[in-house]
Amino acid sequence: MQKLYRSGEPLLNEVYQTQVPTNAVAFWNLGQSGILLKGKLDDGWICIDPYLTSSIEETNPQSEFKRAFSPLLKPAMLKDIDGILVTHEHDDHLDLATIKELAQVSTDTTFILPAPSEPLIGHGLSNAEIHLAKANQAFSVKGFNISPVPAAHTTYEVDEKNDHLYLGYFIEVNGIRIYHSGDTVITPLLIEKVKAFKPDVAFLPINGGDFFRTSRGIIGNMSFREAADFSVAVGVDLVVPIHFDMFPTNRENPAYFVDYLFHQYPAQKFHMMVPGERFIYHK
Repeated sequence: MQKLYRSGEPLLNEVYQTQVPTNAVAFWNLGQSGILLKGKLDDGWICIDPYLTSSIEETNPQSEFKRAFSPLLKPAMLKDIDGILVTHEHDDHLDLATIKELAQVSTDTTFILPAPSEPLIGHGLSNAEIHLAKANQAFSVKGFNISPVPAAHTTYEVDEKNDHLYLGYFIEVNGIRIYHSGDTVITPLLIEKVKAFKPDVAFLPINGGDFFRTSRGIIGNMSFREAADFSVAVGVDLVVPIHFDMFPTNRENPAYFVDYLFHQYPAQKFHMMVPGERFIYHK
């Protein structure tokens, strides 16, 4: 497995010790779509889509989804976190092994799941504080104001109650607007909603999709070109690509994303993160 920039106790200590000024947010890349966000002290901290085990390959040793690097943190290390946001039920986003282990040691963490995931609550989460997220119904986790937005992975899908299976999240904290797309392709509706939100920072997948991956049941996302075009179309200040680093058979070379921006949108700000890295965005 590849060497990590920072993980374990050094990473956790950095999270605790980071002091965020007014009009700023700190975030850490946990790999795949996992992003940890921290505002000012009274804002708290949350994490989106943490996959902190190797449960996929352990459950199915024949799976092609084998981690390129070890989990950066043990799930229980997040016992003081205020909220865990899950975008959808795919195992690299909603990892029940991570959620269950954390729920066993955390008494104050709110677990936010898309409403169609309600049947999962009985699987080791019955004593946890659960919020069932529905598109366009805002809620708060400490200082984080959050509004779920429908995601199309690769189409918009709803359950019998008309609740969306796939979500992204609009997040406002400490004067900063953040968009985490979850897994999605681009639609006119998504462009309209994100453009109206005016995010300062956007976390977007760049692994794309193709015939052969689709034929193996791997559902597609934005490509590196689409993520770049989308960022400019909706007016993102800083774009941070995700979903390209963990699984060798379902990723894209991030250099293509950088090269495309360089040639097509040289004024567009971006940051390419390595797993375990901290970035502080200050407006």
